[in-house]
Amino acid sequence: MPRLRCNGVELRVEDFGSGPPLLCIMGLGASLETWVAQRDAFSARYRVILFDNRGAGESECPPPPWTVPEMAADAVGVLDALGIERAHVIGVSMGGMIAQEMAIGWPERIDRMVVAVSFARPDPLRRAFLLFRRWARLQGADLVHEGVANLPWLVSPRVLNDPDRLEEILGVVGAMPLMAADAYSHQIGAILEHDTLSRLRAVRAPTLVLAAAEDVLTPLMLSREIADAIPGARLQVLPQGNHAVQIEDPEAFNEAVLRFLAE
Repeated sequence: MPRLRCNGVELRVEDFGSGPPLLCIMGLGASLETWVAQRDAFSARYRVILFDNRGAGESECPPPPWTVPEMAADAVGVLDALGIERAHVIGVSMGGMIAQEMAIGWPERIDRMVVAVSFARPDPLRRAFLLFRRWARLQGADLVHEGVANLPWLVSPRVLNDPDRLEEILGVVGAMPLMAADAYSHQIGAILEHDTLSRLRAVRAPTLVLAAAEDVLTPLMLSREIADAIPGARLQVLPQGNHAVQIEDPEAFNEAVLRFLAE
């Protein structure tokens, strides 16, 4: 897959489909393989641009410190490298934080924006979760085992008790290149410093904030906080699915995104 220099960092980028550009930004530790359930649905109507955030997948791991605004500059750099002036943007989890910073810092580059299962700032529980995961990885915890241990934060009990569905989701996770512990730590460091709440009133892009009814990692109250802060934003709660809702319930996720982008 091609690697493009974006904001001074080499990032793995995929560009396919035709139509209005749609930039998709993934979350903590995840690579572009995680969009597997969206690729065909989105590319049937849009020119879809996927990329690995710095340190994830096959992208370069530059020296720290990293910040969410710097990763937003990476995302803008992807558009620059492809000659795209303006695009729809969807961000999931940490990707939603990156999208928020894009909308604040580069408003002219965004047409419509979807912020899914994300937050405007980490509260004490989210901070504790992130700090524990960073500590575990830096202490040498096996990435696969540590990820499996955290599955109840990511998928619903319904999936955890369905061996076939769970195996399917673990297959998506297993397709991602393993992320180095230091890169994972740098991404968490950026999330811990993320705080857009007082600045979201500056967002002018029409915005859909997506929450999942069973999300325990970024529950509804955090999505409502974003939607309340962005002028004119719409909040939609998907009826089922935990934090990995775009994999767990892709039909509902894709329908919500595509309906909003088509308006």
